[in-house]
Amino acid sequence: MSTTAAGLKTLHHLYLRLHDVNQKLERGPKRVQFKEQFALQQEDILNSEKEKVTELKKQVQQKNLDLHSNEAKILELKGKLNSAASNKEFDIIKGQIEADTMANSVLEDEILELMEKIDAAEMEVQSCVSKKNAAEEDAKKTAQEFEAARNSLDEEIEECKRAIAESEQIIPENVKVLFQRLVRSHGAGALANVEGRFCSACNVLIEPQLRVELNSERFVFCKSCGRLLYVDDSQE
Repeated sequence: MSTTAAGLKTLHHLYLRLHDVNQKLERGPKRVQFKEQFALQQEDILNSEKEKVTELKKQVQQKNLDLHSNEAKILELKGKLNSAASNKEFDIIKGQIEADTMANSVLEDEILELMEKIDAAEMEVQSCVSKKNAAEEDAKKTAQEFEAARNSLDEEIEECKRAIAESEQIIPENVKVLFQRLVRSHGAGALANVEGRFCSACNVLIEPQLRVELNSERFVFCKSCGRLLYVDDSQE
């Protein structure tokens, strides 16, 4: 591999490394935010399940009130039954007692059913509490891990930038402006190696004349995508 090609290959790898580190630095806060949002979602689910329990308990309370009201009514009717002035009145009162007794039986069944639902809902609440706590712990751990890694990532970025500045000295002044424009547009994609006879960035055939110039250690840009080319003999 020629000196120019080796230098450009090193430069390309440095830009790729810088891109990778920057990606890690950008992904960190996004991962933390995702974990925190998931924890908030678990908290919302927990609150929703708690509301279900509260609503079920309200229904039980209301039905108990209705049950007690009917029981008091039955006692009152039983008192009237003994003082009925006629058989007709007696039958009417007796019918009301039977109807209220039946209504109470239905209420008791409904209360038992609601109590079972409350037991199941409270178990679901406990499950949601565990999920919420686990999600919050995971979010906290992710944030701590990112904070611990942030300094080393910042240091690696600065190290890459210093190495890039040193490696870019290989680029002559007459092509540096064009190359810097490529870096601003494509980052690590400003350079591309030649794979066989094709540009690895756009997969377009490299003309024989350009290949001759590359072999002569001249700085050559792909006529199709504009990338700065180099030949990596190790891949041929």
